[in-house]
Amino acid sequence: MSGPLQRQYHIGQTVIPYTIDWSESRETVSLSIDSSLELTVTAPMTATVADVESVLESRQEWLLQKLYGLKEQEGPPYPKEYLSGEKLQYRGRQYPLEVVEADVPQPELSFDDQTFTLRVHALDADADGVSVRRKRQAVVDWFVKRAGQELPERASRFESKLGAQDVQIEVGEIDGRWGEYNEGTIRLNWRLVRAPVRIQDYVLAHELAHSVHEEHSDSFWNTVGALIPDYEDRRDWLRVNGNTLAV
Repeated sequence: MSGPLQRQYHIGQTVIPYTIDWSESRETVSLSIDSSLELTVTAPMTATVADVESVLESRQEWLLQKLYGLKEQEGPPYPKEYLSGEKLQYRGRQYPLEVVEADVPQPELSFDDQTFTLRVHALDADADGVSVRRKRQAVVDWFVKRAGQELPERASRFESKLGAQDVQIEVGEIDGRWGEYNEGTIRLNWRLVRAPVRIQDYVLAHELAHSVHEEHSDSFWNTVGALIPDYEDRRDWLRVNGNTLAV
């Protein structure tokens, strides 16, 4: 093999750039990620690109966790206790959380455009494990409902530009990715509603582009670029900040 080779690996709608560096001293394929989140694959001289991609396929969960903060039900770096004074991120902004005792059978979250209010029974006011889980579930339920309301509405302007018709948009739990397109249906990760709207728009445009181009071809990326000219910057934002969208 000659010098290092620049390539891209795709996990659903997630694009991971990487460099293959062939080494005479290597007997197996190894992966490393530096402080700038650049992925390097060091491979034996006898390894093929197919060999490398086979290893990448076997390490998908690790790649998503390291590069994008995406892993099934993974929590944020500093777990919340859902107490007054903490903040919740919504549409890219941090809003204060106020916890108040109320006559409610289970925690309930509301939002007045400035503050999140979590109403809890007196027995849920503390930060013990059971109470934290109950409060977290109320927060998740609120964001899932809001995502189901807001994310599909943002797709209409992209649909008209693409001439896409009868594309169904569903919002829910998706393991290890932000969105996926399959046979006329787009499924979006509910956590996107916590991201800036420009990031939401990138994922929507990306998935809608799959209604025209199945593969991540040059034509596909040209279509995404026509909808979102700075899509690479937005994709990089997800790469660096995806873990901040966990609840």
